[in-house]
Amino acid sequence: MNDNSFYHKWARFALFNFAVLAAVGVLLRYKILFPLPIVDQKHLLHGHSHFAFAGWVSLALYIAIICILQPTEKLRKQLEWLLVAQQMSSYGMLFTFPFTGYAAGSIAFSTASIFVSYGFAWLVLKELLKRKQWTVEKKWITAALLCNVVSSLGTFSLAYLMMTKNLRQDWYFGSVYFFLHFQYNGFFLFSIGAMLMHFLSKHFTAADTITASQFFNSLVIALVPAWFLSLMWMRIPLWMYYSAVAGALVQLAALWFFIKLLLAQKNNLSAQVNPLVKWFWLVAGAAFTIKMLLQVLSAVPLLNMYAFGLRPVVIGFLHLVLLVFVSVFLMGYLFQEGFLTLHRATKKAAWLFLTGVLLNELVLMMQGIAAISYSTIPYSNYLLLLTAAMILMSLLVVFSSNCRTGNLRR
Repeated sequence: MNDNSFYHKWARFALFNFAVLAAVGVLLRYKILFPLPIVDQKHLLHGHSHFAFAGWVSLALYIAIICILQPTEKLRKQLEWLLVAQQMSSYGMLFTFPFTGYAAGSIAFSTASIFVSYGFAWLVLKELLKRKQWTVEKKWITAALLCNVVSSLGTFSLAYLMMTKNLRQDWYFGSVYFFLHFQYNGFFLFSIGAMLMHFLSKHFTAADTITASQFFNSLVIALVPAWFLSLMWMRIPLWMYYSAVAGALVQLAALWFFIKLLLAQKNNLSAQVNPLVKWFWLVAGAAFTIKMLLQVLSAVPLLNMYAFGLRPVVIGFLHLVLLVFVSVFLMGYLFQEGFLTLHRATKKAAWLFLTGVLLNELVLMMQGIAAISYSTIPYSNYLLLLTAAMILMSLLVVFSSNCRTGNLRR
């Protein structure tokens, strides 16, 4: 199997998983509006979230990391076995959580997924240490994989709390936010940073290299203090509060370095990036900017109470990061690298996908703002069902088109 066929195959697999995830999302939205007694909403939601992390985002990020790494044939085969194991555990979670919730089977598959992430991190980091040349993206990949490993401490903490039946609210949510923080602001963010730096670094000037390092260093410095932002609704020590505020300010500096780097590379991006992908990455970049600004604002105690105390606001923020920032960037990356083929039908479906994502986030944010004043948006759940269907339809078209292209390629 040549390199391209490896990436095409796994990109289609990731896209299929994304479509499955969207189908579950449609089912969740339908269940909110109409009776569906055979579906347990809470259990299905657990399956949806676990599959989103393991089946779609992690797989797509692993593909990108392997692409950047350009491993030997032997190492690539070892990594591919881990990709297979990751999918087995992902589908295991998808077919157990909706029916059993947190039980022996679902916990076993979830644990297996964690150990697969350890194996992937071990093989990649060992390979990176062998290489003498310190490339720009090397430190981003290292930080991403270490954060992925560290995030699992939150999962094991949750398991311990459940086994001991010590479900204190602060410990429970602290563990959840620990996992989410080191995934969203660690593994996902640094992996995407590695992809972006790999793409841009071919045209870096000395000044760009310095700015990229400042951007990376700021994110690393803010990483742990920024976790405290999600704990400010608890009674935390004063040093934690001040650390959280300092972390928020450092994140603001990181945002400035990010914008400065993009402005310096504007001509390079304009010349090298596919016109459709430009819009995908523009949307992802805007979502990242909004995410960073919202995290800075959450350092204000009153705003933090709304940010982490109101479910609609939390849901809107999580979708902003996972769907509008991470997923839109990844779809653009798969198109840009040619792992997914762009032609007439695919382009139309891609625009439908982007429209659905933006409308979905708009409605979620409106729900979040309304929740602050304890009001509701009429027909908002119907609109969310519609946007979920739009996303699903678009992904199915892109997947089927790429399957036909793949058959012709063979």
